[in-house]
Amino acid sequence: MSDLRERLDILFSTSTITPSAMKLCEATIEKFIHSENEKDYRKLITHLAMAITRVEREEELTAPPEEIMQEIRQSSHFPQAVEHVKWIESQTDIVLPDEERQYLIMHFVNASH
Repeated sequence: MSDLRERLDILFSTSTITPSAMKLCEATIEKFIHSENEKDYRKLITHLAMAITRVEREEELTAPPEEIMQEIRQSSHFPQAVEHVKWIESQTDIVLPDEERQYLIMHFVNASH
């Protein structure tokens, strides 16, 4: 079993993440992550699981610092990261708040380096 799936299993078994968060993360792993790049996506998958759970539990959200997002927007990987987040949103009925969307874009850009 992959490290990412093990991590998700632990989060799910302790009720840290919701069933829909688990399901969406599994689909995201299937779509974007391969064994050779799995380490690069640890933060993204963990954040995605927690983001979906936070939205479902109506917890307070904060956005990444604007200085970081300015740097992220300048990355050549930014357009692809935006498309990946759109795909994630298309896989769920949950509307991601902009704060969470920004974090996911940031994690996709960072994983692409």
